[in-house]
Amino acid sequence: MSDTEASPVIPSAADPSAPLSEEEIIQRVGLLARRYYADGQFSCAESMLKAFAEVFAPHRFDPATITRLATPFNGGFSELQQTCGVLTAGLMSIGMITGRDQPGDEEAKEQAYTVTQIFHRRYMDAIGTSSCKELLQRWKEQGPEKSLCKAHTQQMSEMLARTILQVGFHDLNIDEDDEA
Repeated sequence: MSDTEASPVIPSAADPSAPLSEEEIIQRVGLLARRYYADGQFSCAESMLKAFAEVFAPHRFDPATITRLATPFNGGFSELQQTCGVLTAGLMSIGMITGRDQPGDEEAKEQAYTVTQIFHRRYMDAIGTSSCKELLQRWKEQGPEKSLCKAHTQQMSEMLARTILQVGFHDLNIDEDDEA
């Protein structure tokens, strides 16, 4: 999708009273992340973390606060082109969804570590680097780097959503009527 194309429509369940399927959840996260980035509202890390907050934890977190937390991670740590903002936002998303909120909750900590290790391995297998600078250089050769970065944000958001759902550590409370 080019930057001039219309934003995608967020999928909804065929039956509004039925819970979203796992594939609908995955698509919703990916499309929201890309939409926020493509519309110029937010950058990579903000877009991804905001999408995860809205889909996986709307009852637990204020999306405005979430985007503030993610802002320094855009562009590989505030445009320093260090660690990819999508990877760091992915880790923040994991913590937001599976992390502990009570001291001594070793089960939640281990769940977050498990999802993190799986996501990191899948990310590296798919992308080959966690360096924002390397990715931007690679993409510059392939086409408009920001367009490719937006696609990367969507793809990695979908990969992480799939990972979270496969591992089974999630607390979904999705309101199907709130389609973003």
